[in-house]
Amino acid sequence: MRLHAAWAALALPALLAACAQPQGTPAARSTRPIYAADLQGGAQLCTVQDEPRLVDAQQTEVPMTVRNDGGWCGVRVSRPGPEPFDAGLLTSRPARGRVHVHSVGDWTRIDYTPDPGFSGTDSFVVRLLPGSTSVKVNVTVEPGAAAATPAAVTPRVSAPPASATPARSAAPARNAAPARRAR
Repeated sequence: MRLHAAWAALALPALLAACAQPQGTPAARSTRPIYAADLQGGAQLCTVQDEPRLVDAQQTEVPMTVRNDGGWCGVRVSRPGPEPFDAGLLTSRPARGRVHVHSVGDWTRIDYTPDPGFSGTDSFVVRLLPGSTSVKVNVTVEPGAAAATPAAVTPRVSAPPASATPARSAAPARNAAPARRAR
């Protein structure tokens, strides 16, 4: 009986390991470090062409769709290798949002965050340095979820508490002693 229990104790972990789903590849592979802070705060809806083909001395247009929920939507670009660009120069600002260009691992990420409450279209252009490659991002911003309206509060009105002080008369108070004049 003990032999069967021992085999069952050994076989159960092996069977469970065989049934386990294989681990997928990491979300981003990079030879450079990627920090958790670089991946937090993204919009719930962010549709953009990942790693668009860049041509030196030309402007590449990239469409982007983002939901305005306070999060960012980013385009990843890189030099061959992949290797991040040294800098990004904003040559045309967005009318209704903010742009942040920074390195994340082996890529340069161009993040767009729409202004609160904005929905519609926006665009901006970033020149990537070194070189003269430009990326024009055409953004479509969808409205975010409607904010929940707070429930109406009805104040409870009650009679004022009974006072322990006697009621005052309407006549002004007089001092018993006459006022002295200064000489």
